[in-house]
Amino acid sequence: MIKKLLLIIVTLTVMAWLFAWPYPVAGDCMEPAVKDGSYAFVNRMLPYFRAYKIGDIAVFDHEQKAWIARIVALENDVIQISDGTILVNGIVLQDSVKRNWKDWKYGSYGIEQPLTVPIGHVYVLSDDLSAHHDDSRVFGPISEKYIEGLVWQ
Repeated sequence: MIKKLLLIIVTLTVMAWLFAWPYPVAGDCMEPAVKDGSYAFVNRMLPYFRAYKIGDIAVFDHEQKAWIARIVALENDVIQISDGTILVNGIVLQDSVKRNWKDWKYGSYGIEQPLTVPIGHVYVLSDDLSAHHDDSRVFGPISEKYIEGLVWQ
């Protein structure tokens, strides 16, 4: 009986670690989609079973810290943010994200000038584009190898 119980506990722990890792969100960079002080549940296995998609919310490692942001462009896409509009391959990004556009000109990667996302990278943006939120506008496209998982939406 104890062996079965222990096996169940170990199995559930491993499944939770792989499929629903609780990530504490500190900051308002993804509001209103993910609230400050809440937990986002990260699926660490999903990226192994399907390609990244525009609109995915990724948790990734940058400078030895965990970050959270939305994927808005994939490898080989050309991204440009101009006049409060996100262009991907010359087409306005159509999504239902409610972004705060205050101070959106923060950073230099893809702002006003087109930027081609390198192979094996994605371009991520905070939903709140105010100047105190670092994302690919500041540090450029991120390597897919640093993505820890995708947030359950």
